[in-house]
Amino acid sequence: GFELWHLELITGLVLLISSCRYILLKTWRYFAESSDTANKQELRAEPTEPTEYSLLAVKVLSSLQPYDYLVVAFLPGMSEELLFRGALLPVLGFDWKSVIVVSTLFGVLHLGNGRKATFVGIVYGYATIMSSSVIVPMASHALNNLVGGLLWRYTSKSLE
Repeated sequence: GFELWHLELITGLVLLISSCRYILLKTWRYFAESSDTANKQELRAEPTEPTEYSLLAVKVLSSLQPYDYLVVAFLPGMSEELLFRGALLPVLGFDWKSVIVVSTLFGVLHLGNGRKATFVGIVYGYATIMSSSVIVPMASHALNNLVGGLLWRYTSKSLE
């Protein structure tokens, strides 16, 4: 079951991952550019001109309301964790080798952010083993998505 210390673990994971993301966004230009590109690719619109894609992505993402950010953050966070830490990890086993395999797959499927996603997947895998609960990585992933989306929304140069 869910215990109080799981909430502390979720808080720690959100602070760790979101702080790392923020520091990287501010200090590493390539990371900021690739994050910006990845955020724009979340939309699957079919524009008539290549430049319209970027403009459409920025326009739609910047016009999200608070509720929209919750949906965009929580649906992928919960569903990805159900798949990777809730289904694949138990099938492969609750050990480090399985965490590495599942995290690598998680990273590969995140395309442009593969190395970052692999690292984050390892952290979530460790949290799953430590807590014996998929709720911990689900909540942490969703909250990190929310923080990341809001960071992008309020710090992205694309929105200026």
